[in-house]
Amino acid sequence: MSVKNNLRNILAGLGSVQLVAVTKYAVPEQAQELLVAGHFMLGENKVQSAALKAEQYKQHPVQWHMLGHLQTNKARQAVRIFELIQSVDSPKIAAALAAEAAKIDKRQKILVQVNISREPQKYGAAPEDTETLLQYCAAQPALELLGLMAMAPDLADKELTRPYFREMRALFDRWAASYNLRILSLGMSGDYQIAVQEGANMVRIGSGLFAEGQR
Repeated sequence: MSVKNNLRNILAGLGSVQLVAVTKYAVPEQAQELLVAGHFMLGENKVQSAALKAEQYKQHPVQWHMLGHLQTNKARQAVRIFELIQSVDSPKIAAALAAEAAKIDKRQKILVQVNISREPQKYGAAPEDTETLLQYCAAQPALELLGLMAMAPDLADKELTRPYFREMRALFDRWAASYNLRILSLGMSGDYQIAVQEGANMVRIGSGLFAEGQR
């Protein structure tokens, strides 16, 4: 099935839920097909990859989303590329982004990443530390805090991801009013339908659009 058809089918099932197309493994022809179809919200895991693709696709009004772990030495470049940085996981990176955004008179849109599964190999604030990070981010004039992001564990039975998404929705509901949170970014190609059922209003899909094996 073509990228255009995949896109149409996925969007039909999402309704008002926003789709970030993860272009990490997409070949240029696939990404071009997506852009020609009119979908411009793209996500990348690495700053350098996004920089290269931003130049390649500069004739399109792409909104780039940073999805992977961000190091402070990449903050300067990141604020110049990304519409939304979804992976703010510490006060240190938040401070670096705020400093660089202020230099170019930008309010950088961000999400706070939560390590909801508490897996040591994953980034994100622990659930019990999340409100402290939210407070810090909300206090930075050069940052615009929009919501939360998380990844469920990679389980063979995707139904077992449901409790993690449900816990994230509970955290979101707890803090939404206090911090004016609007985005709950949950779910990837293998589990996004469950994430949507549990309250996600943004999903991140790669293999479902492009090629089997991408997450």
